[in-house]
Amino acid sequence: MSRGPYQSLNLAYSVGDDPGAVSENRLRLAGILGAAPDALVEAEQVHGGRAAVLAAGTGDPRSRGGGPIRGVDALVTNRRGLWLAIYAADCVPVLLVDARAPAAAAIHAGWRGTAAGIVPETIARMRDAFGTDPEGCTVELGPAIGGCCYEVDLPVARAMEHASWWPEAARATGPERWHLDLRTAIRCQLREAGVPAGRIAVVPFCTACRSDLFFSYRRDGVTGRMAARISLLE
Repeated sequence: MSRGPYQSLNLAYSVGDDPGAVSENRLRLAGILGAAPDALVEAEQVHGGRAAVLAAGTGDPRSRGGGPIRGVDALVTNRRGLWLAIYAADCVPVLLVDARAPAAAAIHAGWRGTAAGIVPETIARMRDAFGTDPEGCTVELGPAIGGCCYEVDLPVARAMEHASWWPEAARATGPERWHLDLRTAIRCQLREAGVPAGRIAVVPFCTACRSDLFFSYRRDGVTGRMAARISLLE
């Protein structure tokens, strides 16, 4: 229902779109997923390294004023029927499931979150809360800006250059400039955390390249957001 720079399925209220259009977009998506419209929980997304655990038997997170859970970029739950959501338009959306526990997670990973270790932190929270074994996890990395389009400068490089994955994920393109592939960085972090490479899937598209398919903040500035959602079925 969204128009202008937010056309067509913008799912974020925080980007300046008509709230009525966003609400209708969310209702339509909930209908496609077979999800109750009020079963959604989302993170505030502050580009940090913290995850919130929403455990079965605790208070319903949807009772917290209806807004996002503050101060976090990842959500973890073992509660069936609860939909976890994060929003992105270049940052990496990461969906993770441990079918044995069971437990699920939705993670928003931009460069700051990647540098802060939001993905391994989330796996650690799942292990502590639900006994998750990373070897049994399945992970999906959604559409994000690719190394083809994501150029970073020296301050960004200094925040990351000592990480073990930096040589694999970054490519120098000029004086104090690098092209950075965040999904490569996150794949390395997942492997180091114990997730087998064969259990990590990647949607291969670059959001900045594919204006026909995806919103991209780096490309357009004012734009909508895609959603990545995950739920443990009843």
